[in-house]
Parts: sequence; C-alpha cells; structure tokens
Amino acid sequence: MGVFARRGLVAGLAVLVLGYAGICAYIYAVQDKLMYPGGTTDVHPLPAPDRIGLTDFRAVTLDTPDGERLKAWWLPPQPGHGAVLYLHGNGSNGSDPRRLVRFHDLQDAGYGVLALEYRGFSGSTGHPTEPGLIIDGLTGYDYIAKEAPGAKIALFGDSLGTAVALAVATQRPTAGLVLDSPFASMRRMGEQRYPYLPVGQLATSPWDSERRIAQVTVPILIAQCDADHTVPVAEGKRLFEAAHQPKEMIVLPGCGHIETWVDPVKSAALIDLAGWIGEN
Repeated sequence: MGVFARRGLVAGLAVLVLGYAGICAYIYAVQDKLMYPGGTTDVHPLPAPDRIGLTDFRAVTLDTPDGERLKAWWLPPQPGHGAVLYLHGNGSNGSDPRRLVRFHDLQDAGYGVLALEYRGFSGSTGHPTEPGLIIDGLTGYDYIAKEAPGAKIALFGDSLGTAVALAVATQRPTAGLVLDSPFASMRRMGEQRYPYLPVGQLATSPWDSERRIAQVTVPILIAQCDADHTVPVAEGKRLFEAAHQPKEMIVLPGCGHIETWVDPVKSAALIDLAGWIGEN
C-alpha cells in the first residue's frame, strides 16, 4: 500500500472515529429529552381537575426538600380507607385518558389519590433526573402521610412511574404496589435498542428496578401487554422473577403500552387494593 493510500485510510478512520464520538456526545447531551419527553413544562399543561371530570379532587403544590415545586391532584380518602400515590410514565401527565379512568375507579372505591407531576412536568419546576424523580416520589408519599395521618399508602406506577414507585418502596412503608408495564432496567433496554452505542457508559439515569424490587417485601401486582412495543413483556417477566412473594403477574394479549386497565387486571388490582388499603 502506497503512502498516499495509507494516509487516506488513516484519514478515513479518523473521520469515522470522530463521527462516532460526535454521535455519542450528542446522545449524552440529549438523553434526558429522549428519556423524559414529557419533562418540558409547556408540553403537557396540567388542567384543573374539575375541568376533566375529576370531582372532589383539588389541585395542590408540593415543595420538595431540594427546592422544587410540584403540581399534583389530591383526593382525600374516605373514612377508614387508605390512599394511592399514582406515579405516571414519561410521555404525558395524569390527564391522559388511560389514567383518568383509573382515578375514577379509585375514587369510587373510597381511596385517596395523589396524582403527582414530576419536576419539569406539567408546570412543576426543575429538570427531570433519576435522583430528582425519586425525591419527587418521596415528597408525594410524605404529603399523603401528612394529609391523611394513619392511612395506609399503596403505590401505583405505570411505565417510568413503576421505577419511581419501586424506589419509593425501598425508603417508605408501603402497603403494596401495582406496576403497570414495568421495565427491569432502563439501561439494559437502551443497550438493546441502541447496540451500536455505549449506552452503559452514557446513561445518567439507569433506573435499575430489578435491583430495587429485590429489596421490596410487600405484595406486588405486575400487569403487562404482550404487544407492548415500548416496554417488551420480557422486561416485566424479568422484574417479576426478581420480586419476592407475595406477587402476581398478569399478561394481557394483543394490547399495547399501559393499556392494561381492563379485566382481569382491573378486578385483580381493585381486589388487591381492598386488601392492602381497604376499609378498616
């Protein structure tokens, strides 16, 4: 190979290396936008609860220990009932119709509900990060404990919210968890989705739910759809295997991401909640 050919080969390799490094740098810089697409305050404004049919809910603002202000909807529990901290996924907020029907059913059962908006979401201040969202979940839990002293608290998470719920459950006493469309590891899903990138080194929010669920000893219900293209059902099964008893997993055929609130999942969840936080 002549000297000019070698120089050309070296130059070409240098361009490829620099290009790959540039792609990695870009992904690192924008990963929060990819991971938290709903985490821009002007993308999904949070309406007043009564405007979307949530009677008896009220809009509240929660102050986090690190200085953020979180928007939320709060429904106090009926006498003798517990409350549900609802932690939603990363693409929208509590006004998603798939979530509203759950709030109505929880209200009909007499439970209190706190539907929390994470930092950066729907008018809440701040920027979403894994440590920040965990602080938000703990702040939501502590708000319920203050507003409904003595009430048992269950956690209900969907998608990203399942990871937040598991993190909260490792730090606060919890009656039980409903996990809708959960993943075992955000980092591993990223590695599978982008095998040509060093996701393990780039990820600032690994969300290792598989590790956290092994620390949780309360009852767990996992629900997932086998046609979920956002979070593969294998993720939920992996998480289920890592969980302690008592646990149950229901896989529904033919539906997609967080489309689980139908029977038998709905009935199972309401029965479980009745045992966890139902009337004393």
